[in-house]
Amino acid sequence: MRALWRGAISFGLVSIPVRVFGATEEHGFRFHQVHRADGGQVRHRRVCSVCEEEVPAEAMAKGYRLDDGRVVVVEPEDFEGLPSSSDHVIDVVEFVSAEQIDPIFLHRSYFLRPDEVAVPSYALLREALERSWRMAVVKITLRRRETLAVVRPRGDLLVLHTLLWPDEVRDPGFELPEVTVGARETRMALALVDSMTARFDHAAFTDDYRDALEAVIRAKSSGAVIPAARVAEQTGAVDLVVALQRSLERVREGRTPPAR
Repeated sequence: MRALWRGAISFGLVSIPVRVFGATEEHGFRFHQVHRADGGQVRHRRVCSVCEEEVPAEAMAKGYRLDDGRVVVVEPEDFEGLPSSSDHVIDVVEFVSAEQIDPIFLHRSYFLRPDEVAVPSYALLREALERSWRMAVVKITLRRRETLAVVRPRGDLLVLHTLLWPDEVRDPGFELPEVTVGARETRMALALVDSMTARFDHAAFTDDYRDALEAVIRAKSSGAVIPAARVAEQTGAVDLVVALQRSLERVREGRTPPAR
């Protein structure tokens, strides 16, 4: 696995040389647009909307369209004067309690691997964060853009999660009407939650959609019959108390209640 970034975690007078590696990858199927008649892959030409001529890569630039329709072309040298932290420093701004970070702001995840000489100081920071139940709020420049992130312990490692900026999370755009929740319904809901509470084991869950799609592709490639899709059982509207009661009964019988 190739490092995406190399530098050092810096806080106070402490500097911990590290390398950044991508922590996640997608395993879904990658489809191409093809010609149905012969399977040939469809290519897209980059054509200018003004002169309608194909544009070679060396003639392309970044452009920003203003509200009045004008386009501002931004050249590589225009980015050089923009404020950013050092390209090779993960600058610790502060330490915060883990529960203060709303998961909705988490964006991408990366592993931080220490250089050999930095293993003791790396382990010390990881231990301090774990014992204090803290995260380090940091700034890092990735792909020429300064990004806010948090560093937290995960097992023996430190993991960096980039954060969205506040204005990158949408306002819901709707409000819920005020409702009064009855005591009986609340007790039953709490009982159902309690009865379905378990220790989360991520490996116990499978990507059923991907498995089914793989079966379809295998069947089509061999000329076999495509397996029929299972149709979920449709249920009509049920009173909330009745639905809770039935769900509790299913759990007690060892069956998982269907999603409602």
